[in-house]
Amino acid sequence: MSKLTVALVGYGSFGQFMAGYLEPFCTVVPLTRTTPAELAARGDIVIFAVPWDGLAAAVARVKPHVRADAILVDVTSVKQKPLTLLEQEFPTHELLGTHPIFGPQSGKNGITGLPIVLCNVSCSTNHLQSITAFLRDTLKLKIIEQTPQQHDQEMAEVQGLTHFIGRALLQLDIPSHLTNTKSYEQLLSLKSLLQDDSWELFKTIQNTNPEAAAVRQRFLAMLHTIEADLNQEGKP
Repeated sequence: MSKLTVALVGYGSFGQFMAGYLEPFCTVVPLTRTTPAELAARGDIVIFAVPWDGLAAAVARVKPHVRADAILVDVTSVKQKPLTLLEQEFPTHELLGTHPIFGPQSGKNGITGLPIVLCNVSCSTNHLQSITAFLRDTLKLKIIEQTPQQHDQEMAEVQGLTHFIGRALLQLDIPSHLTNTKSYEQLLSLKSLLQDDSWELFKTIQNTNPEAAAVRQRFLAMLHTIEADLNQEGKP
């Protein structure tokens, strides 16, 4: 990795966070909306660090400049739709889907031991082994290998439901009290953990994952059922 150049397409909060961990080991070339797209040609690895809503535009912008031998990586929080798009636009490239299950807030104290999902589409065995070794042995991340479908099914609950509840807590703006219980402290912790996440990320998690809507509907239906049970028991 030390001799490689990474073209980082997207340099928002997560892109900058990721660059901080990559720069000691490789040359990072950030590409923003105002950066010349030609810089993508420097990348041995091209990482798309943009949300789903911006992925198609980012791909269209840099596609003419991506080298034929470049490895393409995405870091979106859903996998089926983004990887399908990249397969269609780069049918002959090596492609690896990833989902670092952390960000600037959850990784502010370090990323050692935090999980990252790898969904290999067409990355060669040698390249996949090298990337996996770097993530596991150098960055000390926990590697989880899944298909895009497996990832999205799990994330609909693990991430979709969590962010759905967390967004409600944020908009309710629940306060701290002198009488906080441990369970209430956990709600406050969830609110704090997600408070810096963008609405764009929230929309991506909820609307791009084909499994997320069903999980939300089951959760909302259960809330209505519990409320109905309480109202029924409260009647004389």
